[in-house]
Amino acid sequence: MFKNFDKVFKFTFHNQVCQKGFKALTIVLAVILFVLPVAILLLLSAGAKKDQGKKIESCGATKIYVANEVAENTDFNLMKAVDGDGYADITYITVPTVEDGMKQIKDAGEKESFVLHVTKDDKENISADIVLPEGSSLNADKAEHYFEAIKKMEMMFVVAARGISMEDVAEVSRTIETDAFDTAGWKTGKSLYEDKKKADEQNNERIKDVFSLLVTMLVCMIMYFVVLAYGASITKNIVMEKSSKLMDTLLISVKPEAMVFGKLTGVLTAGLLQFFLWIACLTGGIFAGVILSDNLFPDAHAPAVVFLKSFGSMDLFRPVSVILAVIVLIFGILLYSSFAAFAGAISSTMEQAASNQGIFVIILVVSYLLVLTQGADISTAPTWLFICPFTAALILPTGLVLGTLSTTIAITGVLVIVVIALAMVIFAGHVYKAMALYKGTSGGIGKALKILSTKN
Repeated sequence: MFKNFDKVFKFTFHNQVCQKGFKALTIVLAVILFVLPVAILLLLSAGAKKDQGKKIESCGATKIYVANEVAENTDFNLMKAVDGDGYADITYITVPTVEDGMKQIKDAGEKESFVLHVTKDDKENISADIVLPEGSSLNADKAEHYFEAIKKMEMMFVVAARGISMEDVAEVSRTIETDAFDTAGWKTGKSLYEDKKKADEQNNERIKDVFSLLVTMLVCMIMYFVVLAYGASITKNIVMEKSSKLMDTLLISVKPEAMVFGKLTGVLTAGLLQFFLWIACLTGGIFAGVILSDNLFPDAHAPAVVFLKSFGSMDLFRPVSVILAVIVLIFGILLYSSFAAFAGAISSTMEQAASNQGIFVIILVVSYLLVLTQGADISTAPTWLFICPFTAALILPTGLVLGTLSTTIAITGVLVIVVIALAMVIFAGHVYKAMALYKGTSGGIGKALKILSTKN
């Protein structure tokens, strides 16, 4: 049945990978996918380092006269703690009104002083206005620097404005001790946090729903783009010889099943090699970005870098599960690609091939919508989603990675995908041979079935 399959496979694979466009796209995108995450992570780390080390510029003031209408006898010396040039040396003087402050500045002939007017509205929101006296050496830019200081020390500014004592601040700043127990732990006094295993399990449960949704969406995106990109190529490759005089010779030397399967796997192997090379470059770029960020900006603590560094400790990716998930992904792509082969088998021309590509696209979209209705919790998904080959190709990798599937369901799902994929390839071969003998006929599912039934 698959006689001379290897020759068709080698010929098709060679034609795919030797195209200049294929080589150029593979190399250029591989470089971009490696360099891009490195550049992004370095920029994030550099930005985080810059923000951490950034000091607020000097407001230029040596004295600030505070007219506080919110509370009496307030102490704004808390603002001396601002991380910036000159703020620790500012002297704060309380005055009854803005006019009193302006008068004192004028009488003293001070050029580097201003009045800070603090008020509140009906909703108890604090407002701060700066009033610059005539002849002052300060300007709006200097005032803006002080506003930056207020924003950075907002809580302390509110404490000062409302006249809250430092003793009261210390009281409300006390930490709250918390703990968690299960029923058995409450009786024995053993905290859940003392049990590392239980704590890790609870942490994993909290993120499993989000992680499940992300993995499912990722698998669906991979499946969609790979099938869409390479399915059309498979369809065109299968219909290619139908418009030439080589078809009769080919059918004598090569079995139709071998012809279809050889072309399908040739295109798909080239595509998967290209795709997994891109994934490897992206993964390598992420690892390189994390390592370089750690070495160049060790104290930056950019959220994205911290997340990637701690991702391995989540214990959600196990080597065996990942390998099984990749195998399912490959056979899932093979399954949908077999429908692309069928679309090519029932087509007589390139135009018909383009029209019949909707067969595998519609099946893919409907399966995706069925998976999407399940939501993020894969553990509660009905068993038939893991058994039906079209939905299993999309949802089974997630179940394997998360370890929520029984061995029986996992093996059954994989076997169903493999059997249906191979059966579709063989059926596409029969259709290819039957349609080849009816040159000049219009291609289509109805026509193909009619020819097969007449032949029988």
